[in-house]
Amino acid sequence: MPTKYYSRSLSVLSLLLLLSACGVRRPQPQPVVPPVKVDTTSIELTPWVRPTGDSIRQEMRGVWLTTVWGLDWPKDKADTPDGIRRQKESLYRTLRRLKADGYNTVFLQVRHSGTTLYRSPYEPASPAIAGEGFFEAGYDPLTYAVEACHQLGLAVHAWMVTYPLVSPKRSPHPLLRDHADWAIAHKGSYHLDPGNPEVRSYVAHLATDLARRYAIDGVHFDYFRYPEAAETFNDRTSYARYGSSFPSKAAWRRDNLTRQLREVRDSLASIGSDIQVSVAPLGKLKMIPDLGRSHGWTAYESVYQDPETWGREGLVDFVVPMMYYRGDLYSPFLQDWKEKVAPYIPVIPGLAAYRVEESGWPSSVIAEQIAEEREVGLGGVCFFREQHTSSRFPLVRQVIEEAFASTALPLALKRGEATAPAAPEGLHAVFVSKKEFNLSWTLPRGASTRGITYRLWVTTTDSHGRRTATLLAQGLRSPECRLTLEDFVGDDCAEFGVEAVNSFGVATPIAHGLELNLAALRLEQQH
Repeated sequence: MPTKYYSRSLSVLSLLLLLSACGVRRPQPQPVVPPVKVDTTSIELTPWVRPTGDSIRQEMRGVWLTTVWGLDWPKDKADTPDGIRRQKESLYRTLRRLKADGYNTVFLQVRHSGTTLYRSPYEPASPAIAGEGFFEAGYDPLTYAVEACHQLGLAVHAWMVTYPLVSPKRSPHPLLRDHADWAIAHKGSYHLDPGNPEVRSYVAHLATDLARRYAIDGVHFDYFRYPEAAETFNDRTSYARYGSSFPSKAAWRRDNLTRQLREVRDSLASIGSDIQVSVAPLGKLKMIPDLGRSHGWTAYESVYQDPETWGREGLVDFVVPMMYYRGDLYSPFLQDWKEKVAPYIPVIPGLAAYRVEESGWPSSVIAEQIAEEREVGLGGVCFFREQHTSSRFPLVRQVIEEAFASTALPLALKRGEATAPAAPEGLHAVFVSKKEFNLSWTLPRGASTRGITYRLWVTTTDSHGRRTATLLAQGLRSPECRLTLEDFVGDDCAEFGVEAVNSFGVATPIAHGLELNLAALRLEQQH
């Protein structure tokens, strides 16, 4: 921790010069003032308002990081100490690259079709991590991934494959062994039955177990639907038992998925968790009567997802529809999401970076789709999948880097408005050397700090009066930030402000910022 007090040689002069009003001209040299005790409480701070500008967007910039079969990560098995090291290093390199390219959100696949990337007392470990040997030397991949993401300022959401279930013949899955009536054989595999109340309770319990034991920012449900060829899915026993009050099986199935989200909400609330909840539905919301061409399958009609109801009831904080199409299978449906779901919750279109390699799309399609999403006014974009945005595909990566070049703030989600954080206060600078200082602040006594992070802004003024607003840091988990004068070469003045941000991205700004007269400080250092 830095010292709490100004050094004697810098105390008064630094306060008198640094906290003086910031001018647009470099001040004339002033005589050195002998150190005397100053009552800093009498110094008036500057009213502060967050800078605004076209270069600052509130936008989710996400990527699906796929772990099944080690597609994106891990490539190395964590079955030896050296394997654990390589696995950690490769993940950190990937996350560091994502941060440098402008992303702010990672959807990390932590549950495959009944196996997990983390220590689970309920389901077997994924062989993608370490084959038959797992968690050697106490290693937990999800614990490490969360710590690494947060160190880099990335939000991490636990991506769960919800209902599909793979069960090896030589070693049946525990759910099939202990709860044979929970799963239905379908198209050569198994699918958990969303119409079974015990299945819904189990899925909610898995999400709550994750939230209780890991510092994840959210839980993200994939395959949260009925399976392909759902018309042949044999759930008539459940329907006969639980669906008699519904006008149709389709209505009952949609209600089952909605009930599932209600159970997730209530289960998370029972442990006081405020993590975000999201779903990746199919990219085509509903049939569009005048589309003039075949739709393929849709979320509402084909697999019984009802994002309108989810959004209207506030059961999810956002959705990430998998819009892996182009042309008239992209634009009309983008508008449909805008009109039907975006009035309630943010919509984050999932874009198919993989199509550039696998379907021969030109990379310009991705650029055009990002631009169209922004023009329509949705909440950001997410890419499937991480490897297809990496240096292996330089044209796609360049498109994304250019699109993400400006500053992005996390989305301010509606659910967080009721628990907006308290305003930071007491912003001040402590000089630990002639060229290095620590900014620190506090929350009011008694204010909740749970899930709170901080953003630090600065508006600098150069000798010609030109002002530049910069987001110096976000995702700070402690109320301080170390800076040096070299960070502000060419600037005469710096006006700092801080925002407290809750886990839903809702921010409260500090009432008064801090002005530092950098030009005067540099002159003082010459004496």
